[in-house]
Amino acid sequence: MAGQVTIETIVEQIRQLSPAQRRILLRRLAVSGLLPGEEPVSDRRRLSVAPALGVVAMQPLSPPLTARTPASARAPLRVTPPPVSNDQPAIRGHVVFGAPDSEAIESPPHQMAPLPGQAPEEAIVIILRGLALPDGEVASAEYNIRWPGFAPRAVQVRFAGQPTTMQALYDTLEKALRAVISRLEDNQADPATAHLEIYCPSDQLIDELIGETPVADARLQTRHDRISALLDSVGEWRLLRAGDS
Repeated sequence: MAGQVTIETIVEQIRQLSPAQRRILLRRLAVSGLLPGEEPVSDRRRLSVAPALGVVAMQPLSPPLTARTPASARAPLRVTPPPVSNDQPAIRGHVVFGAPDSEAIESPPHQMAPLPGQAPEEAIVIILRGLALPDGEVASAEYNIRWPGFAPRAVQVRFAGQPTTMQALYDTLEKALRAVISRLEDNQADPATAHLEIYCPSDQLIDELIGETPVADARLQTRHDRISALLDSVGEWRLLRAGDS
């Protein structure tokens, strides 16, 4: 009991010390060896406990030159060509006509610039033109993007081989949608805030995309699904018959 009373007395006397006096007491106890040192958790396995030091610091040091082991031979890399399928886009390239994207036109005085992170308030218009098969030239189609506040831009899409009219329209629409979404993301605008108006020369394509009729050609189902996913990422969209604009 005497020992317990003595410890309580010491604790009470330490409690009455000021913070500065306590720090002096701790230093004297540490110097005299009466206060054993405790290893902080962060000092054990420091690189794994403190990830803020970075992954580079966690890499082991290279062995000394005298203990260097021969490097094992690496197997050559294999490049597997992408599979060829009928449901993949048959686009070979494209040609841009008209003014570049950066050329702005004079906006109406009532038109306001979009807020940060927002798409233009006015609709972004995509106009599709059907497949062209000129003699002696590659098959091509065309889409035109009318971006509010900028000059229209026409893009001719060129195909490898001879796609059907519906294949060309699906592929052209997909390329146009990807171009619009990419431009929105480059402008740090959320595609979910965009409003699209798409003019298409094919009633069949419109009916298939809005779900009025099933996809007539099974080879176009994958194209249909990709375009549906792109349209789902946009806030609002309308499919209109070309010529109704």
